[in-house]
Amino acid sequence: MPHVLVFAKTPYAKTPYDRWLAGTGIVPVLLTTTEFAAGYGHLPHVHAFDDYDTNQLVEKTALRLAREHAVTAVFARAEADVVRAAQLRDLLDLPGQRTASALAFRDKVVMKDHLVGGPVEIPVYRPLDSAYTALEFVAEHGYPVVIKPLSESGSLGAAIIRDEAELDAYLARPWRGASEIEVFVPGQMYHVDGLVVNGEVVFAHPFRYLNDCLSFRANHWVANLPLTPQDPVHDRLLKAARAVLAELPTPPHTAFHAELWITPDDRTVFCEIASRTGGGMISAMVRHAFGIDLDKEWLYAECGLPSTLGTPAYRPTGALCIPPSDGVLTHLPSGDEPACVKEVALTGTVGEEYHGGVKSGLFLAGYVVGGDTEEDVAANLENVATWFADRAQWFPASTGGTR
Repeated sequence: MPHVLVFAKTPYAKTPYDRWLAGTGIVPVLLTTTEFAAGYGHLPHVHAFDDYDTNQLVEKTALRLAREHAVTAVFARAEADVVRAAQLRDLLDLPGQRTASALAFRDKVVMKDHLVGGPVEIPVYRPLDSAYTALEFVAEHGYPVVIKPLSESGSLGAAIIRDEAELDAYLARPWRGASEIEVFVPGQMYHVDGLVVNGEVVFAHPFRYLNDCLSFRANHWVANLPLTPQDPVHDRLLKAARAVLAELPTPPHTAFHAELWITPDDRTVFCEIASRTGGGMISAMVRHAFGIDLDKEWLYAECGLPSTLGTPAYRPTGALCIPPSDGVLTHLPSGDEPACVKEVALTGTVGEEYHGGVKSGLFLAGYVVGGDTEEDVAANLENVATWFADRAQWFPASTGGTR
């Protein structure tokens, strides 16, 4: 009986691998976090780890399990697992994304190096190896600039530097890992999410961010709204995303999440792209809006199973992610959501202390929201955010919280 090794850094409700693979004859062998292990507890092969992202026993165990079960495929949908899964495929000569491709979708400098001189504009950038590099870059290009970790997701560690005082503040407490510096790009940010199977883009659609990816810094919500084909930037964004995929060493099967700006002077500028499904509630939104489960279809492609992808039947749908506030959560609204809410994901725990948003893909409460038109959905997203804010209850934080 064939086995697939799965790096499962998601709760069972989001990725029920056994249900997806039921009837296929393929058995999932899972590595997951201690937090999510109980949800997968009914499966025969589940291995849980503390400090999952950095715990190198994950790799050691993955190699042992892959050999022990003679796995025929490796599946990894989380950013933290993209490279470790690719390295395992290299080591065992298994099909799928290899390390060079994974780095091109994970390391922001390697990524942009591939795109220099290509059909899609990219911001001027440079690897940030010291404070001297930052000073030289600012002297050449002026403020504002953006400093980003090379390999994080969800805008974790990203800093917009608008003047010398902000640069000094950053240099006093810099990101400890490798970073890059680039010019700041003004404008509206969009994302294109889709699926590549057998080297072909079989699904892609552009979305607009309501608020932005750094909204969590102020404990504000962020939302995603599909664009209609009639939107003037719809086709431009699809064309740009396809061009980026063509320039990168895109694996034969992958989901993707690409972010781009449309600037005030009407330029399309690349931000970044990941070889995975989008974070937050994006996958759930796509499932409700188009009837497509990107993670399931991607898993099927990696396992060599026939696609269940039908003709998408679009329904206006958006996604909303609300970060925690500062304080002890004393009431988490649940059970009386507005009628427009189609799906709910609550990650908060009453009684726990929080200290605001951590990254854009992490949330206290996530919602998929419907409506008759995109305008209805946009209004409903605002209304659900207000509904939550009116009902959530917080007690002031102490000096040393748990989260």
